[in-house]
Amino acid sequence: MAPIPVGILTVSDKCSKGEAKDTSGPALAQMLSQTTTTTTTTANADGQPDTKKWIVVATSVVPDNKDQIAEVVRGWCTPKRDDSATGGGDTDAEQPFCRLVIVTGGTGLSPSDVTVEAIEPLFTRRLPALATAMVVGSLRITPMAALSQVAAGVVANAAIVLAVPGSRKGATENVGQILPVLPHAVDTLMARKGTRHLHPVSSAAPGESTATEKPVSHGKSTAAQTAPVVLCNCGREDDLAASGSSDAVLATGVSNTLGESATQRARKSPYPMVPEAAALSAVLSSVATMAVEPTWLALRDVRPGHVVAEDIVAQENVPAYAAAVMDGYAVVAADGPGTYAVRGASMAGSADGVSRLESGQIARIATGAPLPAGADAVVMVEDTEIVETAKGEEAAVRIAEGGRVRAGQNVRPVGHDLRKGAVVLRKGETVGTVGGEIAAMAVSGNRRFSVFMPPTVAVMSSGDEVEDVLAPGSAGEAGALAYGSVRDCNRPALIAALRALGCSVVDVGVVRDDPDAIAQAMRAALASCHGIVTTGGVSMGERDWLKPVVEQRLRGRIRFGRVAMKPSKPTTFATVPAAAMAGSAIEGDRFVFALPGNPVSALVAFHMFVAPAVRLLSGHVGRPGSDAGDIVHDGHVASSALSALRPSVTAVFVGSEVELDRMRPEYVRASLVWNGGGDACGWSVRMVDQMQQSSRVASMQRANALVSLPRGTDAKRVVAAGERVTAIVIAAPHFG
Repeated sequence: MAPIPVGILTVSDKCSKGEAKDTSGPALAQMLSQTTTTTTTTANADGQPDTKKWIVVATSVVPDNKDQIAEVVRGWCTPKRDDSATGGGDTDAEQPFCRLVIVTGGTGLSPSDVTVEAIEPLFTRRLPALATAMVVGSLRITPMAALSQVAAGVVANAAIVLAVPGSRKGATENVGQILPVLPHAVDTLMARKGTRHLHPVSSAAPGESTATEKPVSHGKSTAAQTAPVVLCNCGREDDLAASGSSDAVLATGVSNTLGESATQRARKSPYPMVPEAAALSAVLSSVATMAVEPTWLALRDVRPGHVVAEDIVAQENVPAYAAAVMDGYAVVAADGPGTYAVRGASMAGSADGVSRLESGQIARIATGAPLPAGADAVVMVEDTEIVETAKGEEAAVRIAEGGRVRAGQNVRPVGHDLRKGAVVLRKGETVGTVGGEIAAMAVSGNRRFSVFMPPTVAVMSSGDEVEDVLAPGSAGEAGALAYGSVRDCNRPALIAALRALGCSVVDVGVVRDDPDAIAQAMRAALASCHGIVTTGGVSMGERDWLKPVVEQRLRGRIRFGRVAMKPSKPTTFATVPAAAMAGSAIEGDRFVFALPGNPVSALVAFHMFVAPAVRLLSGHVGRPGSDAGDIVHDGHVASSALSALRPSVTAVFVGSEVELDRMRPEYVRASLVWNGGGDACGWSVRMVDQMQQSSRVASMQRANALVSLPRGTDAKRVVAAGERVTAIVIAAPHFG
């Protein structure tokens, strides 16, 4: 058979400018040229298994630009003539046609990594199993594979396109995981009249030979064929069950396919379990690129927690005039103590001033009142006595020796508190709860202020068993629960937590376990919100619909579907493209946090992932919608960003020892206290409840920290009293 034509596209700003050498593209070309695949799916003229070879017919290097990436891929994948019957490629130098296109580079977490965003809109069919196979295989080699956004799909119904990492090692590792099945994938794509001829089967037990083989189409079984074994392994799970392998089903990219029965749901999660640090990096990298525009507010609408979006510059001097700092008498300092005639009074806020004072004259003056012309100091009233009155007014006053003053004493000069043109609050500063920032804004002479508003977030609970405690009519005495039901504590808790962060919250309510209802509720909420936080429906149950609804109904992209942590393992984070929200008043992509249904799991995941994302969108680090480079470097959150978005301290662990979980790191709920230096560390922390089950709400009561405990090993089995641990601060710590 003719070689399969391949195109290799390298995406790199530096390589496209000649500032770096492309190593991944040539490495992929070399790997393909040295690979020959023998397949059982087709045979040559002699009836022997066919041998497939690859030929690289096109290579190119482009910068990290979505339009340029898409243009090249689209051109390579568009057939130039009807060659579907033969599989041959048009090798015209100017217009190559490829059956396989590999795009290497631009698949990381940086905002400049746009390869997946560029090619996914071109897909006429997604191939999530190929993408998952690449990730799963690479994860066996390195955990850093969890940080790559690989993708696979069909473009123009004619070519398979893969997006793989840009490093030489990552590119070849990922493609190498699926290289044995790619020839058959191309064969299947080219089979315009069905795939029966591609699937020889055997009714014998696995491993036994047969004299004759009969064809079978995908997922079908005839009366003459009982549970056939599909040798190419691309059949449906009911066909593959006969192989006797519990790992026969390849991951499909969704936990449950909408519309299929419970018997067809995946028995293993297709989502790799990513480390907590990688999950947070994925969240912040995605959220950092979501544009949240600053809002101009009148002072009365500015609230604590708002972040200044532009420097606030004083429009006038404060004070605008030389002002007395106390009640007393405006004087000419050089006159010194003695008896002086009183020339009137200067009162704060009074338009009637005092004419110019001459030497030997004084004037009464109130705190904050303008200093009369000619005067240069103020003597406080306690250092004076009245000598003469006239018509109820002071006529003459004696200044005692203790009232001797120097020029400028007890006077605030013009601009003493604030100079015109000075920066009152800098971009990025947060309006606090003490009141100082609001006061400074008030005296600045500005009428409106540019601030970043916390995002508007929808909150939804899901589950047929969940009783809505916030619904109208539920304010009275709670009635008896129906058997098998639970009261919804997740939504009230999350709404309170989001409001504490300054968010406007849209309460979606409780939605039943129905894909249509979930999709409708989420779509309506995302039309008016920057994102949504849901609880329930993210695990492996037959009614856990959140992930497939996000992928299949909302056109969302799941960034991760499981996290290596306890509790909160099923935590899911996804983004929904702006194009799926056409007509919405809010611009940009939306975020989706699908949290577990157990209340403690939901709250722990909230503080670990949602709260940092909200703070980032609120402007607490950099500018929302700007480059995330200052936040995430090489897949790791910068320490400066982490301290602002999810602060933590080192504390001494107090109380009974805790056995470490052997499977996952654990985050126990605890009380953080400042001891005032009794220990060199200063902080101590103890669990608020010894029972730390994810369903036990009491383990979150009075908690202000999550203690990060490492995964247990033979060498390290417990955390004992006196050890130092990391405490993630989730509320104000205690003192004393």
